[in-house]
Amino acid sequence: MTAIAVQRAPARTGRVPLRGVAWVTWRQHRAALAGAVALLGVLGVYLLCAGLEIHSVYAHVAACHPSGSPACQSLLQSFNQRYGTQQGSVVTSGLNAQTVPFLLLAVPVLLGVFVGAPVLARELESGTFRFAWTQACGRVRWAATKLILLAAALTVLAYAFSQLFTWYFSPFLAEGKTSKFPMQLFGNLGVDFAAWTLLAFAVAAFLGAAIRRAVAAMAVALATCTVLDVATMMTLRQHYATPLVASGNNPPGGKSGWLLGRWLGGPDGQRFNPSSIPLSVQNSSNPDAFPNWLRTTHITQWWSYVPGSDFWRFQLIEGGWLLGLSALLIAAAIWAVRRRAA
Repeated sequence: MTAIAVQRAPARTGRVPLRGVAWVTWRQHRAALAGAVALLGVLGVYLLCAGLEIHSVYAHVAACHPSGSPACQSLLQSFNQRYGTQQGSVVTSGLNAQTVPFLLLAVPVLLGVFVGAPVLARELESGTFRFAWTQACGRVRWAATKLILLAAALTVLAYAFSQLFTWYFSPFLAEGKTSKFPMQLFGNLGVDFAAWTLLAFAVAAFLGAAIRRAVAAMAVALATCTVLDVATMMTLRQHYATPLVASGNNPPGGKSGWLLGRWLGGPDGQRFNPSSIPLSVQNSSNPDAFPNWLRTTHITQWWSYVPGSDFWRFQLIEGGWLLGLSALLIAAAIWAVRRRAA
């Protein structure tokens, strides 16, 4: 009798393909993504409708020649009165000019926190993560796929929205009503809006993995991102590069620059606070009163400022450290999942 060896094909133990994990991620978090799209969509519709009106009115102002004629000045004055006025270098009047940019500063934090916190915390809180880890996926791959895919989708949505805002606000920038550096604008332009959205998502996801309670992670992440955002706007951003220093009676840098400081310097190098200017000079209706006082007292007025050409430099610096911090937090969240006992 001849023995015939029969070899059986080994059972397939391959992992779940990436498209399968991506599909599950979409199924689990489609409500959160739909909410993000809905929020940005509603705001986007407003920006589109209001922007079309602003661009239409401004097109008549820009097409008027000569620009110094009474008719053109009347059109410009009407545009400014309707949509905004200028005090210093910040647009400060009207819903379109001020309120909308300030309100939009809260959107990246809200988007990131409410989408990011439940990604890991919800399953860790309910205990369903144990089932997910037994589906030929693995805890690290499970966490990494969910976090990376959702972070990428949210960042792309945020960047697209920021481009719409840039178009919406461009007539005010073209008219020179403001520079791009004021806090209510810098965070909504360039890559900053998307970068802050990504950071808020990463902070919330990490806290969700650490706290394992979705609502608690949302609350802590909201407070953390708010404090970090305010600290960046008020103190950190101005130190991204060494400011330029110039002397003169008028602020340097033009309307596109960012004035950081002003002081008076005496002939011996001592500094005087601008409040030391005599009231008779401050309240004088003569435009030459202040220059004459500087000249007779041998005092020089100094300014520290950031030129308008440094806008993208500042954007890339801030976007770079936000991206790096986000990557570290996402990696830390994955590490926390890997170290957690099943």
